[in-house]
Amino acid sequence: MMLITIASSLYRPMHSEFYQEGLAKANEKDYAGAIAAFNQALEHQPELAAAYYHRGLAHFNLGEFQAAIQDQTEALRLEADHAGSRFARGLAYLAVTHLDAAIADAKRVILLKPDSAAAYNLIGTARQRQKATEKAISSYKKAVEIYLDQREITNCRRCLGHIRELQATRPQPMPASAQAAPPLRPLINPHGFLKQALQKAQQRNYRGAMEDLDWALQIDPQDAWAYASRGKVRADLGDFRGAIDDSQQAATLFVSQSNQEMAQQMREAVQTLQGSLKQAAQQAKAYQAHVRKQATLQAAAAGRPSRAVQRKLFRLVGDDRKIAVGLVQRLKLKHPGKPEDWYWEKAIYDLSRDR
Repeated sequence: MMLITIASSLYRPMHSEFYQEGLAKANEKDYAGAIAAFNQALEHQPELAAAYYHRGLAHFNLGEFQAAIQDQTEALRLEADHAGSRFARGLAYLAVTHLDAAIADAKRVILLKPDSAAAYNLIGTARQRQKATEKAISSYKKAVEIYLDQREITNCRRCLGHIRELQATRPQPMPASAQAAPPLRPLINPHGFLKQALQKAQQRNYRGAMEDLDWALQIDPQDAWAYASRGKVRADLGDFRGAIDDSQQAATLFVSQSNQEMAQQMREAVQTLQGSLKQAAQQAKAYQAHVRKQATLQAAAAGRPSRAVQRKLFRLVGDDRKIAVGLVQRLKLKHPGKPEDWYWEKAIYDLSRDR
């Protein structure tokens, strides 16, 4: 019995070693090395779905979209209900402008994971590129609802921004060449995302910068540089809590990658941001006092918010009453006992401050 135990502990399948090596190299951003390791793992175990999945991600990160599609398709042949492979293939299809295929994969993800806001967001992006305005708005609104439930306010605001852009095209349709909504940037190598995002931030195109960085992190949630870059952009936007979270995550990942210099830089950034957050909190407190005073003065006898306040919030959420009421209800749970107008004014403030 002891000999059997010792023998089993010494035995380790070769495909497992190569697979782990591939994961390690991908974590180090050595995508070519990761692909080589996954190739060896698949030589020893051709039916290893996870190896196809991660090799597909590595191909995507190198801008090799067709190879990424092929690997994710093979992974899905072996494991048809793998939502990660389905979403990754949808992104790759989007990158090569196979929009119907991207939408089909995103819809399948939703069947597997009904709370996947990212899948609805992907559909909205594809529909927007197809100039299918109403369908794009519908998908973005569904993404907004889920992001609200998950308290992902930044992504929620981004989708609302897309909705406002699309609604601006409704009154006077124009030829495709003159559409008001600008074309979305193509998906490219995530290393290009970071350079492109920082350039956009320097040009004060913060929305575009955040979109690039969010996509980069959807592709690779372990990208320390993407977190560091997004933290800087969030700080420029005044979102100090988000900047702190991203910088702390970047520091953790840099430590795991043995990059102590960048880890220390991120720690120092967190200290600076905490000071900025404290100052911003004091300003917010003063603003809330002002809002409370205004709310008390303007509150109607029935306790309903003024029509002007309601109209303003409705405009900010694309005239979707369900989204507006959802925001107000969440504020009531978080800050009970405030005048009714206060909740509506606070929702307007939260949505407007980063615009």
